Amino acid sequence: MPTTEMVAMVAVIAALALGFIHLLRLIGTSIKYKAMRKLVEADPANASLLFAQMGEEQPRGGDDRLAIILIAIGIAMAAGVIIAVDDPGIVRLGIAASLFPLLVGGALWLRLFLAERRQRASGK
Repeated sequence: MPTTEMVAMVAVIAALALGFIHLLRLIGTSIKYKAMRKLVEADPANASLLFAQMGEEQPRGGDDRLAIILIAIGIAMAAGVIIAVDDPGIVRLGIAASLFPLLVGGALWLRLFLAERRQRASGK
């Protein structure tokens, strides 16, 4: 398979997966608002409590985690190429391959550490 076809197929599959994820989110949102409409029609007094809860800040999604993982993967790939360049030795390839989980795990650990530190600072 030529490289251009492979890249095109990966892009098409990624686009389909992202489209499916967003379609599921849209369906979930429509179900939530349909339930809210039924609640307002059935019991307007309890609906005000629901709307008050909706105004509160919701926890963030995993967007920052995804960004950290992608950056760590990119660094691992670049460093792996630099380490294993022009050397057929298995040790250098092993070191290059170990960079991937090492950097991803380190990035996630650093994110957790900073989140806990931020939570302790705001809790004082």
